[in-house]
Parts: sequence; structure tokens; C-alpha cells
Amino acid sequence: MKRSLVFIIVFLIFNSLFADEAVQKYDEKSFDTLFKAVSKHYSKDELRKIVEGSLVADEITEKNLAFIYSPLSIKKQAEDHTSYIDKLINDETVKNGVDFFNKYKDLFCKTYAETKVEASDIIGILNWESRLGTITGDQKIIRIFAAQYFFGEKRNDELIQSGEYKKEGAMSVEAGKKRVERLKKNAFSNFKALLIQAKEKNFDPLEVKGSWAGAIGFPQFMPASMKFARDGNGDGKIDLFVMEDAIVSVANYLKLHGYSEKGSVAAFKAYNNDKIYAEGVKKYSDLVKKAGAAVDSCGKDSAN
Repeated sequence: MKRSLVFIIVFLIFNSLFADEAVQKYDEKSFDTLFKAVSKHYSKDELRKIVEGSLVADEITEKNLAFIYSPLSIKKQAEDHTSYIDKLINDETVKNGVDFFNKYKDLFCKTYAETKVEASDIIGILNWESRLGTITGDQKIIRIFAAQYFFGEKRNDELIQSGEYKKEGAMSVEAGKKRVERLKKNAFSNFKALLIQAKEKNFDPLEVKGSWAGAIGFPQFMPASMKFARDGNGDGKIDLFVMEDAIVSVANYLKLHGYSEKGSVAAFKAYNNDKIYAEGVKKYSDLVKKAGAAVDSCGKDSAN
């Protein structure tokens, strides 16, 4: 109850703040930096229209930003990951993982031959990220990136002034300011990547939906990680809402992040640098593999 009250208060602060910022003039220096990064793809007028469209207030964005910027956010995320263990690792989810392996077995066998990434590890990531493609998020992700990029420091200053950093369990103000800098840097990278991909693949960046953090599709890739995505079904397109593409993309990401050299857990941490996350994915992977999602069966009946 106490934790819920904290986040309700933070939400109310951001509800007011975000509504104000949606009509305020954003920083031109930050706009020019973004324009320079995407100027090969957009005119200034095009980009300005998108930026202004991305700064529209809505309830989902306000709630997610309140969570992201709260000085209790890191603690809460760690608690959430711990609570996910029972939800994501149980008899039912293991059975679902084995069924999933059998459904896509030919692709898993082919992918293992090419990348040496175990099917159970791919399934572990997809189980944790989207429950094997059943949960992908309904946030218009560009709004998250725009708010972090243009107004992050101001949001954090409001939280400092309101006393949120003085609450039990909150990170220090110094740590919070460093975190805001990282959030802005990451937001810029993802904002830029989303804009460029929108031009190259002809979609509206204002309409792309994903998680509260801005992740997309079944494997929950951030836009800046889309360079690791691959075409898994051979149709010449990459769509992370297509499971074959998601499977091969996760394998490619793990392969290129030290899977063979450093081990699966190190690659899981590259995917999400959280100890509980990596341990949870590993535990689930081991159980699914033991239950039958093992590539050592590929050579036995792949020809059948």
C-alpha cells in the first residue's frame, strides 16, 4: 500500500508536468542535434512536425514516465524481476516452452547450426521478454524517447524539489542526475534509430507501439538494437512481430554479444544488465532444455 501511494504521488506530479511540457517550446539546441543526426533522411520541417507530434500528453505515457524517472524506479524494477520468477518459471511455462520449441523446431535446428545458440536460451529470452509473444506493450514509444531527450533534466529537477529523493529507498540526488544523463543519451540513440528506420522501412514513427521502456516486438528490441535483427522466414523483410524473425534475431544478438566466448549468462546480461534477469532466463532455459527443448535432437529426426 505504501509503495502504491508513492507511485500515485509521482504519477500526479508528472501528469501535470507532462501536460505543461506538451505545449512548451522545446530546446532548439537539442532539436538541432537531433536534426543533424537524421538530416540525410528528414528536412527540418518534417522533423519538427514529428517532434511536436511526439510531445502529446496521454495517460499511458504519463504513467510510464512517472515510473521511469522515480528515484525508486531501479529498486522497483529489481523487485519486479524477482516477482517475475514465479510467474515465468513454473510447470505451465516450461510446458509452453517445450511446445514452442516443437512448433519451431526446424528453425531452431537451423539457427543452432548457424549460430551455436541453444534453442532453450532463445526461448528463455522470449519467455521473459514477451511470454513467447503474448505481451508486447501498447505504449507509443516515440513519446517516451522524446520526453526523456527534451525534458529529462527538468523532470528530475521537479522530483528533487518535490522531495521524492528524500523518501525511504530512493537513490541519491547525485545518482539520479547521472541516471538522467544516461537516460537522455539512450533516448537520443533510440529516437534517432527509430526515425531513420521509419524512413528506410516506410512506417510512421508516431504510431509504433511497444513497452513502457520503448522496446519493440516479441524479443523487445530497443530501436538502437534493431541493427542486430534478422529475417528469419526468408520473406526479405524484418518484422519483430513475426516469430521466425524474432527467434533468429535473438540468436544473432546473443551470438554477437559473447555467447560462445563468455557464456550464455554474459550474453543475457548484455541483453538486460540485471542479475536477476540473467539468472531467471538461465534457470528457465535449463528447465526447458531438460524437458525436451534440446537441439541435440535435431539430427535424429530433422529429416522426418
